[in-house]
Amino acid sequence: MKTFCGITTDGMLDYLAAIYRLGNGDSSQERVTTSALAEKMCVSAAAASSMLKRLEESGFVERSNVDGIMLTEQGRLAALQLVRRHRLLEVFLVNTMGFTWDQVSVEAHRLEHAISAAFEERMERICGYPTHCPHGDPIPRKDGALPAETLVAVPEMTPGQTGVLRRVASNDARVLRYLSQLALEPGRTLRLIDLAPFNGPVTLDLFNGQTAQPLATQVIGSELAAKLYVYCEEAAHG
Repeated sequence: MKTFCGITTDGMLDYLAAIYRLGNGDSSQERVTTSALAEKMCVSAAAASSMLKRLEESGFVERSNVDGIMLTEQGRLAALQLVRRHRLLEVFLVNTMGFTWDQVSVEAHRLEHAISAAFEERMERICGYPTHCPHGDPIPRKDGALPAETLVAVPEMTPGQTGVLRRVASNDARVLRYLSQLALEPGRTLRLIDLAPFNGPVTLDLFNGQTAQPLATQVIGSELAAKLYVYCEEAAHG
């Protein structure tokens, strides 16, 4: 039986990873509710509560009416081990197996409980010790540490500001395929041209590296723009 930080079932690990992701674990911790967790896991609220009781008794989560569900340090480390394996698998599936970034989340989920620690280590070495998955999410190190990088969502940019797209906060295959059609993938340089008020459209110029002339101009909705995180040098040093 596999164990991660004392976890003895795949189901317990899946719940911890889901809590981590729902709480926006790579940045500021957000409140996680039982109903949101049940929806994420596609189970009833009663089933989610039953598992949460087990996790709480084992010291992996804490629950309160004010803060909701929070991972303990032990629970966070266990969640990060599964998140690390999932994101390494995504890189491996793209770089070695030829999958596209909109296909890898489902495939990685199917494989993450099946591979051994030795397979994980060799996979990481073959991929050149990557720091981020194909969607730009940081890959935790073995000790749970995460690469530090200051990112801002596109709607938080100011008109005329330029940055490099680093992360897309979505695993929805439809969203990722649409972004590919628009050439909006991690590594793309973009400039915010206009941000219409009242959740209106967002206009972006796209560039190949530091070229002066834009490759294209794209107009996207504010909801989609909020899923795009960029690295802006002035913001990182401000």
